[in-house]
Amino acid sequence: MKILLVDDDPIARKIHSMLLQAQGHEVEEASDGEEAWRLVQESPISFVVSDWMMPRLAGVDLCRKIRAAAFDHYVYVILCTSRGEKADLIEGMDAGADDFLVKPVGHEELRVKVRAGERVLSLEQGLACKNKELARINSQLESSHKRIEEDLRAAAWMQQRLLPSTTLQANGLRCQWRLEPSGYVAGDIFNFFAMDDHVVGFYLLDVSGHGVPAAMLSVTLSMILTPDVARGSPLKRMNRSNQQAEILSPGDAIRELNHRFQSKDDRYFTMIYGLFDTRSARLQIAQAGHPGPILISKDGQSRILGTGGMPIGLWPEIEFDCNELSVTAGDRLLLYSDGVTESLNPDGEPFGEERLLSFLANTATQTLDRVLDGLLKETRSWRQGGIPGDDVSLLAIELSEDLAPSGT
Repeated sequence: MKILLVDDDPIARKIHSMLLQAQGHEVEEASDGEEAWRLVQESPISFVVSDWMMPRLAGVDLCRKIRAAAFDHYVYVILCTSRGEKADLIEGMDAGADDFLVKPVGHEELRVKVRAGERVLSLEQGLACKNKELARINSQLESSHKRIEEDLRAAAWMQQRLLPSTTLQANGLRCQWRLEPSGYVAGDIFNFFAMDDHVVGFYLLDVSGHGVPAAMLSVTLSMILTPDVARGSPLKRMNRSNQQAEILSPGDAIRELNHRFQSKDDRYFTMIYGLFDTRSARLQIAQAGHPGPILISKDGQSRILGTGGMPIGLWPEIEFDCNELSVTAGDRLLLYSDGVTESLNPDGEPFGEERLLSFLANTATQTLDRVLDGLLKETRSWRQGGIPGDDVSLLAIELSEDLAPSGT
């Protein structure tokens, strides 16, 4: 180890230098504190053995300068003094000295004190190496995190592009939606579209899990859940006898989806899929493990439709909950994900169906736009600013006043 030996007494300096060299150390000498301070700044010296009393700059003041400097390495300092008073030792410790030698300095005492300093410096250097490695790893992690974040933002942008226009109309029906992902990307997806000149289809689904895997499946589903027979839609099929596309009932469409998405990794999704026939004013709904949609009549009365059913993708041969009912002009239908009712307040209490029904009853005369915005605001207030634990999605459909009279 290279040691800087500082002493204004050339004889004492020579003796101490010989002792240190005999112990295998490289020794650099300085005749006073000022010279030592210059050497410490010019070369990477990590060990200083200095006399206390010296002209120009005393050893204790040299120690103070070393401690005040912003070196990139630790400098271990031993002060040599002929005074062993407690007050002097306290002053030296306050100045930043690591250890002391009382003159005259013996060979063994010097060896032991220097060896103890070597251990401290070895630990410090090892820690510095580890910190440097940690800094390198952290830099790599930050870079990787930035790339992942950029990729997620791009994925979120692409997923938003797949969502329908915020305000939709088809065959006398009006639709609006809202989506509040729990992360960058969502496992919820929905749509509203004309199946032909009289029938409108709509769905809202929620893929199990969170993050990218759930979002990837939701994007896949949004690409195939269209009324385009040429793209292999599970919502329509070609009648071979007349070569005309036929609309599948919601129950048949859900069963077809379940047949296609038998996953080997336990991935599944819940879904509501429905059809409005504007000629007969009939509503058909298939429910696959998803919260029941809420029908809100024109007079403000609300009721939950369906009993639940089983999710899609768990078992190949299961039945789903299917319902058909009449609707009236001015009625509304709200589809939502369980991120709404399962929003938790700070006490862990869910928002629940009762609060949802109460909110809808109190806002029955408001526009769809205000209802959906108000419901999002209500769930955020319930969470008291907390991040949603799951995606929150809303799809609301309103039957216009010129809808055909309800059927039987």
